[in-house]
Amino acid sequence: ASAGGGGDGDGGDDEDDMDIDWPEWVPEGLRLNKEDVATVLITFAVSLAFRATIAEPRFIPSLSMYPVFDVGDRLIAEKITYRFKHDPIPGDVIIFHPPNTPKTSAALAKEVFIKRVVAVAGDEVEVKKGELFVNGKSRGLELKLEPAKYVMERQIVPAGDVFVMGDNRNNSFDSHVWGPLPKKNILGRACFKYWPPQKFGGLPQYPSEVEAVPERY
Repeated sequence: ASAGGGGDGDGGDDEDDMDIDWPEWVPEGLRLNKEDVATVLITFAVSLAFRATIAEPRFIPSLSMYPVFDVGDRLIAEKITYRFKHDPIPGDVIIFHPPNTPKTSAALAKEVFIKRVVAVAGDEVEVKKGELFVNGKSRGLELKLEPAKYVMERQIVPAGDVFVMGDNRNNSFDSHVWGPLPKKNILGRACFKYWPPQKFGGLPQYPSEVEAVPERY
């Protein structure tokens, strides 16, 4: 007799091979077979890869970016632009890990912040008279909640860094406290809000004076 055998079997062996011998404490509804487990693992892996390389959802935990973002708003941050097109430009809203500085901590450096890029490498930044000045020009028309109630001495953004601030100037832990942000700490660029539904859509336009988008700096 050939190994191919006859066709009179009931096919039960194949189904048994797909089953997993789950412990009794596992609820019946969670007792997946091998095929289902493989599907879940593949889906999970694809989801992780998508979040790591293309885009990821984020929620707003504080008022540092108010009024553009309120607490509880949800957004999508894409990760393609800075990897393949160009570096951040003033006006971009980014998500990032803050640098580990004397004003921050190792634990805080693992958190994810959201702020707006207001200056890039080589720019001169200063806060006086309640306004941000970039290269000597007031950014008084920028998207901000109110005039800044602090003063920041003039400084130049180092190569490879950007300067980030919250739109809610007086309620934001940002570059005016802990300094410039290394580009390597940036995780992505916020591109649109998806929650709440009435706020669904792109972000407000930031009045930028950038004439040409720099590829790299």
